[in-house]
Amino acid sequence: MSSGRDPSVAALTYASIAGSFAMSIALLVVHFAFGSQLALAQAADSISDMLAGAALVWAVRQAAQPADDDHPLGHGRAEPLAALVVAVLAGVLSVEVLRTAVVALATGAEAELDWPVAVAFLTKVVFKGAISMLASRALARRANPALDALRVDARNDVLVGSVALIGYALARWQMPSVDSVLAIVIAIYVGFAGVRLARENVGLVMGAAAPADRQRELSRIAASVEGVRAIDELLATWSGASLHLYVEIAVPREMTLHAAHDIAHAVQARLAREDDVARVVVHVNPA
Repeated sequence: MSSGRDPSVAALTYASIAGSFAMSIALLVVHFAFGSQLALAQAADSISDMLAGAALVWAVRQAAQPADDDHPLGHGRAEPLAALVVAVLAGVLSVEVLRTAVVALATGAEAELDWPVAVAFLTKVVFKGAISMLASRALARRANPALDALRVDARNDVLVGSVALIGYALARWQMPSVDSVLAIVIAIYVGFAGVRLARENVGLVMGAAAPADRQRELSRIAASVEGVRAIDELLATWSGASLHLYVEIAVPREMTLHAAHDIAHAVQARLAREDDVARVVVHVNPA
């Protein structure tokens, strides 16, 4: 995919991985030192971000490999497979954080909320805010789905981190149970994020059809090629993060085989220029 070769995507992805790794370590230290369930929830979120970034790097490298004898249609399905692994890990992490927070709430365990807790939360908010801002600037120059996903994830982390800071402040103001309550909220958020990620990528692995409006747009593009009388059928299915197209075009019955072949080749070449299209098969019908 072209997104994997975009330097801005690579740089921000590696920065996100490194930052998420550092934040997960710092937040786990804070959790064990001060007993904050919010810190544990934030650490789980950072671990999920780190794994997601690592999976993205691996998957993009795999998807960039050319087709071979074992994978004649390419390696595009590596990306949604990696996303599914991340989704499962996010679900496991959220369940564990939820269990720990519920036990702490039920037993009345109180966190020792000293200033390092707030520093850890604030650091994550600032770091993710910077990632979101840089991604937004890069997107203003060039659209990129992977970069947009990174921006949205960073923006959501800023919101989650802000909730953690609010929880810290309320807990300091003689509301200690808020730490566990908000940890439960964040755990549920991480879990639902994993479910959403899984739902988005299952279809890509299973070869689901492209959205109807995208199929109509592809049909319009194919029909615009000179010599095409009509589009009899167009099937657009996902193979990983790219589309495979099967198109049946109608050409005049009296047209020579050579001319019909040239039109089919022109349709194939035009559709292959679309960023989300990986493979095109064109069949010619006499009209």
